[in-house]
Amino acid sequence: MDPSEVKPLVILQEIDQEIIRVKRRLKKIAEEKEDLKEEISKLKAELESVKNRYEELKKKRREIRESIEEWERKLEDTERKIGMVKKDVEYKALLREKSKLEDLILKSSYELDDLEKDLKSAEEELRSVEAKVTKRIKELEEELLDLEEEERAALNRIEELEKRRERQKEEVDPEMLKLYEESKEKLGAKLVAKVEDGICSGCGMRIPDVLFSKLMREKTVETCPTCGRYIYYKL
Repeated sequence: MDPSEVKPLVILQEIDQEIIRVKRRLKKIAEEKEDLKEEISKLKAELESVKNRYEELKKKRREIRESIEEWERKLEDTERKIGMVKKDVEYKALLREKSKLEDLILKSSYELDDLEKDLKSAEEELRSVEAKVTKRIKELEEELLDLEEEERAALNRIEELEKRRERQKEEVDPEMLKLYEESKEKLGAKLVAKVEDGICSGCGMRIPDVLFSKLMREKTVETCPTCGRYIYYKL
């Protein structure tokens, strides 16, 4: 076969191979974007968890303070009643109530002291995690923007290649084009393969020495005895 008949197909084939490469990269970009979004989501969840713990501690502190305030009011009221009561039974009951309230206040005060320490620790953790997460999310979002920019460029490149492909198809022999399109599913976008050092670049197998010599000497296009692709040494 005359190499000049094959050259337009080789150009078409190169366009198709580049389209495949760009589409593979697009798929990889989509996977990388999902990985980045997932990491961002996990970081936000981590920060939210620390914030929630801090807020829960603040809520608990508020509840304890409110309870202490309520018990102190009751204690004040009880002490007032003690000064006014005349019956011994009522007096003893009020003393028991006073003792109970004092115990509750004391116990809650100790609990509040411990809680203040936990809150201080939680606040420090929140500041640390917030700084770390904010910094990392910013980095990831920048990576995401870079990927989106690359994605747009890749989509534009495919559009350009598709147009080139349509123009190049007009240069290819119709019968050869039909064979190429039919064989793409089986052979991929490589019906024509270059031979280098006696190896068919399509299937990776060595061709007979006689055939390799003929390709080099006559600069013709032959068929690979292993994969059936058109092979050439130099067009």
